[in-house]
Amino acid sequence: MTEKATRLYPLPPREIAAESIYEDLELPPAGRADSHRPYVIINMVSSVDGKTAIGGKAARIGSQTDRRTMQNLRSHADAVMIGANTLRAEKLSLALDDPSDKPQPLAIIATRTGDVPLESNLILGEEQEVLLLFPRELPGYPCGRARRLLASEGPSGHVDLVEALEMLKAEYGVDVLLVEGGPTLNHALISRGLADELFLTLAPKLLGSGISESRTILDGGPLPQETSTPVLLSVHLVGDELFLRYKVEGPGIMHNTT
Repeated sequence: MTEKATRLYPLPPREIAAESIYEDLELPPAGRADSHRPYVIINMVSSVDGKTAIGGKAARIGSQTDRRTMQNLRSHADAVMIGANTLRAEKLSLALDDPSDKPQPLAIIATRTGDVPLESNLILGEEQEVLLLFPRELPGYPCGRARRLLASEGPSGHVDLVEALEMLKAEYGVDVLLVEGGPTLNHALISRGLADELFLTLAPKLLGSGISESRTILDGGPLPQETSTPVLLSVHLVGDELFLRYKVEGPGIMHNTT
């Protein structure tokens, strides 16, 4: 029997097939604020007490429905980005499971050092391209089948995300960028006003403290005071698992005009 989801918000509540959550999104939405960069959505899963990984691996937290919603979000994206620490923690794919009617999204790994386990930990979909994003000040690293995107060095040696996003839009045609962590990359995007939406799956698990590499969805210190309160866009319930969608905004960032 097909598992059902209850859409709790927006009202009125109604029942839908669980696998259809996020299938009908309009991304990017009409009237977007900044067309100089991709529309950036972040997708994360956490336990009820806010942990995003068990032993460093997020895959142990979410359900099969969570995986389905992740695939639905990937189907709306031109590219899927993660930070290098996320790739170091586990072997994973940034591809569509069934790309029969859609091209594979560009896989992007953001790194501060250029030292990334692409060959051992990244599972590429058929004909999927991969892009390694790192500061241009770094020496060259062998990237295998990956292409390089070199951006200026930003705060703390990280990539200048403003420049990087504008390059992704102008040079690679990325209009919708899905970010799947980790917490440091999430924090950098939200704190600089570069994230537009947050999709959060709240799994019915309590993990407690002391778990190896157990982190929250944001890691990088307090957010700027001018960061706005997220606005709830939708809530779905499947069993005891909640699927939350928020509009997020942060301090304004000036885009390049040259």
